[in-house]
Amino acid sequence: MEPGPRAVQRWNVADLEARLCRILDLAAGVLDRFGVNGFTDQESPVYNCGPEKVVAETAMLAYAASGASSYPQIRERLDTLVRLLVPLARGERALLAMALQPALATKFALPHVLLTWMGHVDADCDEFVRACLRSAVRNGHDRSPTAAVEYAWLCSRWSRPELANGRRVRPTRPLLNWPLDVFEGLRDDVYAFTHLVMYGTDFGYRARGLGHGTLHVLAMSEAMVARYLDAEDYDLTGEILLAWPMTSARWSPVAAFGFRVLARVEDDVGLLPCGNVDTNRLQRLSGEARTTYALGMAYHTAYVMGFLCATALRSGRTPPTGISGPTFEPVVLDQLRKYLDDSQGHWQADFASLSRAEQLILTPLVLAVALVQKCRRRNYDAALDLLRLADKHGLADTLVCHQASQLLERIARCSTVLHAKRRMTRWELPEPPSGFRDEGRLYVHRRLAAVDSEYRRKRRELELETRQFHRTRRA
Repeated sequence: MEPGPRAVQRWNVADLEARLCRILDLAAGVLDRFGVNGFTDQESPVYNCGPEKVVAETAMLAYAASGASSYPQIRERLDTLVRLLVPLARGERALLAMALQPALATKFALPHVLLTWMGHVDADCDEFVRACLRSAVRNGHDRSPTAAVEYAWLCSRWSRPELANGRRVRPTRPLLNWPLDVFEGLRDDVYAFTHLVMYGTDFGYRARGLGHGTLHVLAMSEAMVARYLDAEDYDLTGEILLAWPMTSARWSPVAAFGFRVLARVEDDVGLLPCGNVDTNRLQRLSGEARTTYALGMAYHTAYVMGFLCATALRSGRTPPTGISGPTFEPVVLDQLRKYLDDSQGHWQADFASLSRAEQLILTPLVLAVALVQKCRRRNYDAALDLLRLADKHGLADTLVCHQASQLLERIARCSTVLHAKRRMTRWELPEPPSGFRDEGRLYVHRRLAAVDSEYRRKRRELELETRQFHRTRRA
């Protein structure tokens, strides 16, 4: 490993400003179209969203963008967006919802609180919200840990933080204290992780808000970029990348490359695309129906790019245009690329466009993506080969490699248990409980017999090889 070049050229600020301006213009259109009645998809109701969600997310975008309000073009668009937000955030629907459900008052009051913080004060509305929060049933709602952090963050944005049961709310941030599962983890958990970063740093206004946990958050984020960038999930990739500008951390090579990919994809499409759009359906639609469907499905991903650009425009947080950092031997990268699925991931075109020196710097990313791909396809033999290669060249001490090693060990142990169960004969099974029919017991035997001899042999080999790998690492 050798140090890479020190000179760092930053992203063009005018380009970031133009991107954010386009997204703020889009946000005004989103409010105009969905701010009153929300978005309804008759064919896929799972994507429906009420106006409260649209208004809240637009208010958070304006809140994040207000940190870049020194740019005249951004200031002008923010003023327009605020004029659209005020009647929605403090209108009849929002106030009535708080009056009827005071336990959810902070959820409905989020746009009002952020508008107040940005200098658009409404004393009457503010006093009404506080009256709702003094209700006896204000705590009659089971908040998840992430929602509790959001609640505490929102209270901190008020001039006089609200009290719960007479004490300041000091929730824990469990997902920021433990590693997420890179290979089999749920998208919802990653979303919760990124939202905790937003609230913990106050959307980047308190860059040191995560304290000593910042390094863990950045390492976890870098591992997740490999998974979701390869999956072309740009909504989640964008939220993960927010960890760098929101903590004011130096952009890592992986993070800088990820931002570069997102910017290029946005340029190609016009806005950062989401993976939920049914392209066949979009082609069938026309006119107003087409616009409504496209905007309703894609606005959130576009907002994510807006958050990225808004926080990147703050002093000292602009991403680099090039890739700089420690470099690695060419032979390692060449061997790792043989394991990649060439047909997967838009990022590979951007990787191919890099200089050879920049490609070598991103060797750990190629290793992480290769492991993600192999484990996604359940090709654990190839994953073990990758771990051996990484260990040989000093690349195995990463979060992705550690989790891959533990995954292979669990698979090997699972194989041992299945092998033991396969050896059980019918008369070795315990007597079934009363009422358990013979057909049920025969079904158990058929399920056990499904593990054939070739599968057992290969899993046993994998178990032995994994144990040998761990013994070598410990030595």
